[in-house]
Amino acid sequence: MPKETPYLVDSLTALPADWQSAVAAALPSAELPHTIVMIPRHTQTTQKRRRFVPAQALLFTAAGVLQVQAGMTPEQPPTALYLRGADLLVIRHSLILLYGCLELTGLVDDTPTRLVVEYNTVGLPLLLPAYQQLVQLAYGAPPARVSDTEPLTVPLLQSLDQQSFKFKNGLQFYALLPGEPLLGYVWQPRITRRVIGPLRRPIAPAALLALTPQAVILMTEERAKGAAYGWLITFCPRRRLTGLAIRPRPPWYVLSVALERATPAPPVLLESERAAAWEQLWASQGQSLGEG
Repeated sequence: MPKETPYLVDSLTALPADWQSAVAAALPSAELPHTIVMIPRHTQTTQKRRRFVPAQALLFTAAGVLQVQAGMTPEQPPTALYLRGADLLVIRHSLILLYGCLELTGLVDDTPTRLVVEYNTVGLPLLLPAYQQLVQLAYGAPPARVSDTEPLTVPLLQSLDQQSFKFKNGLQFYALLPGEPLLGYVWQPRITRRVIGPLRRPIAPAALLALTPQAVILMTEERAKGAAYGWLITFCPRRRLTGLAIRPRPPWYVLSVALERATPAPPVLLESERAAAWEQLWASQGQSLGEG
């Protein structure tokens, strides 16, 4: 059975010859990859339909990432796309059991461009260190006096653990960067509405809003009904925020995040007390709703 999980290769010479040509044409001349993750051709099943994801590789450099992807047919040449970490506008990372999907939106020639990588999460430990370096590039230089907030992180994570062990793990291991301080969070359980008697209708998935000195992180489960097995994580660099608003949608509220030149982050439905808690947290940073 062909290998379908990601693996590391040592050098560009391990790539197929036509891939090497595509890399040479797309990678800036001063850039050399420090990590190369191969993602073999594999199958994904969505809505009971199987589809093939073409083979691809991610080449991480000190300044960005290059994706090279095989054509859908043997006759089609590979394609390559390079994104500078400093030019990333928003990052979305879906982790649902064995399914992983990394979506990067950044500027290429001053045009918002989207890079999408689907992979088997068995390979996540190989991808994570280089990916976290890329996220740090998107955030920019850490702000001064970050050390003052570091003692807050441990008790905040312990508090979240009492509310949702699942979301605490997701935030700690897959959303926060190593050493990144947590300033605060708002946990929103799954929202339901009573229909008849004890019967309730699911309205919105469980969600977590987290604030760090460099980012607003939105985490939601992948579904509002039935068992949910993963997270959809959206990383919004604070330096890219153009607006953050909470608007009523009776009897709830909707948090929306607007980002520079990018598609708005997915809205999050909140109960009134959770919306008030986020507004208070945001105000504690000297920000008001409507400001980035």
